[in-house]
Amino acid sequence: MSISVRVLLFAALQDAVGESELTVPLAPEDATSTALLNALVDAHPAIGPHRPTLRLAVNQRYVRGDVPLADGDEVALITPVSGG
Repeated sequence: MSISVRVLLFAALQDAVGESELTVPLAPEDATSTALLNALVDAHPAIGPHRPTLRLAVNQRYVRGDVPLADGDEVALITPVSGG
């Protein structure tokens, strides 16, 4: 049995993957933000170069470090933004 996490991609990640949203299955015993990122990089290697600078928001709240995920969670992967 697995859980499903909805992943939202923006900007460079959306361009790299060609999708704005993905559904990622994870094993419940390994359902963490780190496991999610590992699965995403395995499935979409173009995400790899962005990984060191990504910010994550789980259910519209920024998180730090390795956090647990639950079935139905929404995880937004946010790349750095510059502007002027």
